Amino acid sequence: MSIRTANRSDAPRLRSLVSDLSKFYLRDPDAPIPTWLASSHSEAEFLGRLSSNDYYNYVYELDGEVVAYISIKRPGHLYHLFVVESHQGQGIARLLWEHAAKLLDNCTYTVRSSLNAIPVYRRFGFVESASAGEKEGVLYQPMELRQSVR
Repeated sequence: MSIRTANRSDAPRLRSLVSDLSKFYLRDPDAPIPTWLASSHSEAEFLGRLSSNDYYNYVYELDGEVVAYISIKRPGHLYHLFVVESHQGQGIARLLWEHAAKLLDNCTYTVRSSLNAIPVYRRFGFVESASAGEKEGVLYQPMELRQSVR
């Protein structure tokens, strides 16, 4: 197992990983992903985020396969945190989160959590910061983590 900076060659795998888990954030898991969200899941968009200085991107590899991904948009918005379904519940999300957070110099983080991931973010120290929302069938819970200055 290893955590490394994601690179442009990871884009197809990351696009697939995020798209495959869309059922966890849709009101209707069988509904198509809304156009605005599907466009953010395109390979071109992943390439843009991987190339941008505005994002920190890391992957978790197990036996040479990318099984998890985290992307944080500066200064501290947790944009993506996904773990392949077969590897969920093994602490991989926490390892990625702790790796990324220790490298960043930020004391407030935000996330729009899928509803099923709320317990994971609570364990990281996040709290709900507003009412749950929905946009075209995509359900989310705004959350925030304030850390003391190191």
